[in-house]
Amino acid sequence: MRVQTLLNQILNLPGLWVKGVRLEGGALIISTRRRFKLLTCPCCGTQVRGRFSEKQRRWRHLAIWGMVTFLEGPIRRLRCPKCQAVLTELVPWARHDSDFTRTFEDVVGFLAQQLNATAVAEMTGISWVTVGNIARRLVDELLEPSRLDGLRRIGVDEISFQRHHKYITVVIDHDTQKVVWAAKGKSSETLKGFFDELGPERLKALEIVSMDLSAAYQKAVREALPQADIVFDRFHVGRLAQEALDEVRRAQMRELPKQDHQPLKRSRWPLLKRSDNAKTKDEAKLSEIQKFNRPLYRGYLLKESFMEILDAPSKECAEAEIKSWLSWASRSRLTPFVKLARTVRKHLDGILRFVDSKLTNARLEGMNNKIRLLSHRAFGFHSAESLIATIYLCCSGISFPKQQLV
Repeated sequence: MRVQTLLNQILNLPGLWVKGVRLEGGALIISTRRRFKLLTCPCCGTQVRGRFSEKQRRWRHLAIWGMVTFLEGPIRRLRCPKCQAVLTELVPWARHDSDFTRTFEDVVGFLAQQLNATAVAEMTGISWVTVGNIARRLVDELLEPSRLDGLRRIGVDEISFQRHHKYITVVIDHDTQKVVWAAKGKSSETLKGFFDELGPERLKALEIVSMDLSAAYQKAVREALPQADIVFDRFHVGRLAQEALDEVRRAQMRELPKQDHQPLKRSRWPLLKRSDNAKTKDEAKLSEIQKFNRPLYRGYLLKESFMEILDAPSKECAEAEIKSWLSWASRSRLTPFVKLARTVRKHLDGILRFVDSKLTNARLEGMNNKIRLLSHRAFGFHSAESLIATIYLCCSGISFPKQQLV
């Protein structure tokens, strides 16, 4: 079998024939010729015949026989009558403005989903900056616009990516459990950008938005989605009760004389645990608190009662119980729980909708943990744009053709 025939079968690249092969500086250079004459505009896809100019170019390809491999062939420029500009043609074996073949970039993208940029750079022999550029190019091409179609139930949350309170907003589709949108910031204007991208027709299809108690997100949703129900996430709502109880504990430690501190020592976690998860030593500590510190034990009962309301089997049951709880908390003479009662009254509809729908941001919180892992794996990101590209690459369902690498 001729070498050209063997390489044609190994490469199997669309639109190319192998013309010759040579070694140059320890690299394998494969000379190619194209199978087509028409030139394709990279912007609008218009095909023309006449070329404006032509020159030789090399594209890095996957290694063959353990050697760094380049494809060498002519690249032409065309004058597009539709775009009214002179542009470099689009070729089927490489992406526009790229010095790598599609196969090489797909492998880099797959490795970037599994490893940090430095490891990918060492495995492929390119710089980690180039790994990031390839990832962004892949996201621009492969991120499906249809991911925004058919959205009915979404979750919204923010995640910090750098110190000094820098955040990005992440939107997840509860039905597909994939990230559908991300942008820098956590303001109402940031979330409005997502709603503007959806457009009026797709906005009408949205039924439920789950979130924390962020006033900025609530404002954006109420303005753009008057027909959608806001559901407040159970974890964030329940944490308010735990924080109120912890404030009561700290206040008791400050106000009581030191000789009365013994029952409160090592009491934080027994108080924050749910009663059905309490161990024997936790129950002993709670009994000690009940005997020696009634205000703190009252706060514990308020917290437990509130968590049980969130676990109510129906909205009707929760609605009846929460009115009694609000009255009890308001009269408890515990300032943190009085404030909590006011907060619950203000957001009561969204809390009760959770009991009715049982929809939480648990999937989104899990996705946030994955995003934090991606950030730690990369030892941080210099910009929000780089992190967002990585999120789309790893969390939005982008997949690559299978390649036999070893």
